[in-house]
Amino acid sequence: METKNLNYDVAILGAGPQGLNLASWIKKERPNSNIIVLEGQKKYPHKIGESTLSGFCKAIRSNDVRHEVFQRLFYTKKGLGFWHCNEKNKDLTTLPEYIIETFDETFQIERRTFDELLEKNCQKQGITITRGARVNASGCNLSSNGNKIKYIQDGKEMFLDCKIVVDATGPASIINNHYCSDGDYMESDVPFQTSAVWAYYKNVKWLKDYENWALDAENPRDEYTQHLCFKEGWVWYIPLVSWQKSEPENLSAMLIYLSDPENPVLDRDVLASTFNCVYEQIWSIGISLRNDRDNIINEEGSLATFEKYIEKIPTLKQLLDGAELLDGYYPNHKPFAKRLNFRRRAKQIAGDGWLTVGDAAFFIDPLRSPGLTGGVAMGYHAKTAILKALSENNFSKSTFVGYVKRIEELHEMLEDQNQMAYMSHNHPEAISLIRRFGEVSSRGHYNEFKHQDDYKFQDTNVWGHLYTEHFRMQKQVLRIMHEEEFIVGSEKKIEEQSADDYNRMIHKIKEVIGDYLQENLYLNPFTVVNERKINETVEMV
Repeated sequence: METKNLNYDVAILGAGPQGLNLASWIKKERPNSNIIVLEGQKKYPHKIGESTLSGFCKAIRSNDVRHEVFQRLFYTKKGLGFWHCNEKNKDLTTLPEYIIETFDETFQIERRTFDELLEKNCQKQGITITRGARVNASGCNLSSNGNKIKYIQDGKEMFLDCKIVVDATGPASIINNHYCSDGDYMESDVPFQTSAVWAYYKNVKWLKDYENWALDAENPRDEYTQHLCFKEGWVWYIPLVSWQKSEPENLSAMLIYLSDPENPVLDRDVLASTFNCVYEQIWSIGISLRNDRDNIINEEGSLATFEKYIEKIPTLKQLLDGAELLDGYYPNHKPFAKRLNFRRRAKQIAGDGWLTVGDAAFFIDPLRSPGLTGGVAMGYHAKTAILKALSENNFSKSTFVGYVKRIEELHEMLEDQNQMAYMSHNHPEAISLIRRFGEVSSRGHYNEFKHQDDYKFQDTNVWGHLYTEHFRMQKQVLRIMHEEEFIVGSEKKIEEQSADDYNRMIHKIKEVIGDYLQENLYLNPFTVVNERKINETVEMV
């Protein structure tokens, strides 16, 4: 069998957004670095993970992907919307609602197109991308004195030498799973697990075409990632500009053109015509459930889940009335896809000669899009650790101790925040309280650094939630919510519970964060505009 030996400073396993963005960051700060990205897939598969936030977009822009390119390729996003619903609510426009208005313009991305765009940007920088490279972990040798990676490409056995290996393979977490003697990529030890099923639709009625909304929004509601929240979980609503029907070579040519900063960014229609590409409007619709409250995704599957909740939640049925389910639009969605037991983490984040980033280190849940945003924070810390290791020629596990500590802190904060978000679905006022609490720290943090163009260390404080005071209050509120769920759950089955059962929880949460929210009301623009109407809507529930 033919073999070939190559030598690199850094080998990144996985050509997703986190691996590619990290490669660009290293190359930009250390141009003489020899970097290779190995990707097992030969083509660009469709992936979930479509909703971006300001920190993520800022990180990508810092690697010279122009904002105007995002605007031409993807659907604009200007915030996050949350509705509280139940079996009795019949009309979307009358639901209790909270909106986190935009910090800056972000986007709903089609991942196949986005990932290829980042790959073209890496290649422009001189980074080697090798697709169809299946890493054989059992044939690899990792150490602080140098790494040897074995992979198979087109039936050929290949080897490369490198100083540092970065595992960016997502939940596969290749390195952790093979080399950690004390544990694999495992389910997190949390009070509840979550699972999701999703599909794609055409001809969904635009939210802008609904009339007489109870509350006022700064932007069209289609430009928010919408969350339809209920006690078992939530539904996501994400409009997408899809280039899926474009011929791969035509799409690649367009993305190569757009990755060159010397080329003008043409209008979307002109781009499509010039490169003979096709785009259309579709919607990503997903249902994410708490396994402890409804385990139907695990037990009965995707179709049964959609059928149950379309009938159970009248406003979901209203949302999809007249919509066309796309069967096989993406080859790996026929028509549904699912992911079970989201909450997982690598037991070991770094070792001699290697470290993990992104979903290979941990994944929480899609609620409020922590994956992409938290991933670039990890990537920034990984970049800092890698540059230090290369500078000092020290690739031992001990050199990554600081990196591991930051990732563990980030994981704890994001997991706590996500549990709070799910538990807020017990009561409409809890949704607004928890979202306002998060927004105060997020908007205050954003305003402090919004004039800083490049992604910096400060941006790794995701949403400003790592500030000591926010973290302290978050722990207090989390404890209250867990205690109240336990008390209510010991008295009533989930089917019997109503929002009224959680009135005491609301009172206790207000005791912790009520004054803080009032003092920072100016950082909750939706509340400022709608305060009187919000109070009236909550009282009607």
